[in-house]
Amino acid sequence: MNDLIIKNAIIPDGLGSPAVEGALAVKDGRIAAIGQNVGEGREMVDAEGLTLAPGIIDLHTHFDVQLTR
Repeated sequence: MNDLIIKNAIIPDGLGSPAVEGALAVKDGRIAAIGQNVGEGREMVDAEGLTLAPGIIDLHTHFDVQLTR
């Protein structure tokens, strides 16, 4: 069982491919799965209409500390 499932999110892959709608599973503080069927989770978050960008995407800033504050 995963700790957290974020479902119905728009997920870009960061490689320029079109974003897809799907889910992301987190287990022990790490991404365990990304896709349509990622299993069950203790906690569920419905991210319908929201974009989920695993990792950090630095759109412009050269001061990375701002991203994690």
